[in-house]
Amino acid sequence: MYDFEWHKAHGDETSQSAQIIVPLLKSFCDVKSVLDVGCGDGQWLKCFESLGTPQILGVDGPWTDCGRLVIRPDLVRIQDLSNTLEIDRRFDLAMSLEVAEHIEGKFSKQFVENLTKHADLVLFSGAIPYQGGFRHINERWQSYWADLFNAQGYDVFDPFRSQIWDKKNVSVWYKQNMLFYVKRERHDLIANVKDYLFSNKINQLPIDVVHPRQYEAIASYSQIAFKPLMRKLPKQTFNKLSTILSGKI
Repeated sequence: MYDFEWHKAHGDETSQSAQIIVPLLKSFCDVKSVLDVGCGDGQWLKCFESLGTPQILGVDGPWTDCGRLVIRPDLVRIQDLSNTLEIDRRFDLAMSLEVAEHIEGKFSKQFVENLTKHADLVLFSGAIPYQGGFRHINERWQSYWADLFNAQGYDVFDPFRSQIWDKKNVSVWYKQNMLFYVKRERHDLIANVKDYLFSNKINQLPIDVVHPRQYEAIASYSQIAFKPLMRKLPKQTFNKLSTILSGKI
């Protein structure tokens, strides 16, 4: 997972993203309790709390530096995110943003179950293939996660991405990957989401999309062109070609 230097460097961007997205969510969902799985330093929970959500709880791994949290340490539970999560209560909303790509693929189903068994509403995003990042070992298309949520009885909606697509103060991974899941049996919640989509004339995007800004980063020379291809060569060939290109021979 990201260490707290990453959270420090991206804290303002994360906070600004939350301050734009959380009010949108709260405008059609009565959220009084939130569980954030992979909460990092707690920026999203801090935003929910500041906007009137009275009950918040974060979960993150043993790397968590409790002295650098932006919420009270007693509001964060420490555990391996690959394991079964057991919290003796349910929440109005469970969320996990840009965390699942850090979990081994064999634990993907368990990770989704940890969210769905704690809330009927789930806000979720995970890195797509080639998005890149520290210890991204499980990058998947958005539809991969939608299928796992579907197997748990949750329908997918896209109320946010088209609204934040061009927002400068929102991180590109939220613009691209953030989807909203609702338990299929909760017809009242589904009706709220559909009413919101209709009344705001929101066009839902295709499930699998790449934001232009992310595409440009992925398609750049340094990301996918010659150097990464070189790394796939046998070691001796790679070393020889590197020497030639460096001008040392």
